[in-house]
Amino acid sequence: MRLGREAVRRRGDYVGGYRILTAAAAMAGHDDVAKAALQELRRVQPDISLAWIAEQLPIKDAAEREHYVEALRRAGLD
Repeated sequence: MRLGREAVRRRGDYVGGYRILTAAAAMAGHDDVAKAALQELRRVQPDISLAWIAEQLPIKDAAEREHYVEALRRAGLD
């Protein structure tokens, strides 16, 4: 969460920072932070979806990719 926050503090349009912050907060149980980060993620990447994450991000390990997708699902991404 700290690295995600720092990334978006430095560059408010950095989608990777918002994705990491959203996922990390959701997995840590910080639902309020995850929801706020997801709202900002949708602002900077309006077409974001679980399907986009699963298809476009270069996460080779299937288990790691599914863990990341699950984190974003927990945050409210569909």
